[in-house]
Amino acid sequence: MAAFTSFHAPGFWLVIALLGIVVVVAARPFVPARWRGLLFAGFWIGLPYLALIAGGVSPRLMGLLYIDWITSLRLGVGLALALIAVAAVARLSLRRTGETGSAGALHWTVALATIALSGAEELFWCFLRGAVLELMLALQVSVQLPLYWSIWIAAVFALPLSLAYRTGGYARLVMLAVLVMTSILFFYTRNFWLCWVVHAAVLLLLDMPEETAAQVRVAAPQR
Repeated sequence: MAAFTSFHAPGFWLVIALLGIVVVVAARPFVPARWRGLLFAGFWIGLPYLALIAGGVSPRLMGLLYIDWITSLRLGVGLALALIAVAAVARLSLRRTGETGSAGALHWTVALATIALSGAEELFWCFLRGAVLELMLALQVSVQLPLYWSIWIAAVFALPLSLAYRTGGYARLVMLAVLVMTSILFFYTRNFWLCWVVHAAVLLLLDMPEETAAQVRVAAPQR
């Protein structure tokens, strides 16, 4: 029980995360459109931040500090570029078939908002990965490759909130692909920063900022 009842235990913050996911998903329909991005971003950033300052999750296991940059540069960058290349090929295929959802050039404010939200979402995903792994180690769960299993357990936890933020079927399919891509990348590198780059690049390449663009238009003052 100590792993779930102490502010310094990863299990406590995982329980808070799961309860928070339920609350945010339930509250989404009642929140004005202009504030939904702030609601999700605040949760994605706020919870990991509180867990970090309370000592409930390791920044190393989250991929924030003490990163093996040699491995990241040797293997991670190549894998990241390969994932981005796959997204670029998919973008070209969609453009040829006319299935992309955007129209015209992407405004720089929307692009910046997409990059920022990608970082917030990826931070929450890395928090879940680190907290699940730390909990498994604390409970001495006897499984092979605990890092591998922790990443996919975290993906199951992260998926409902990420899908709830999007409304279109295409957007949700892309987010599922991004979650799988960054989970694989994190398994090999444990590098949040590299995952953030891939996360943002894939969303921008696959015309995903339409959700962000809609919120930016709603939030903008009417003249």
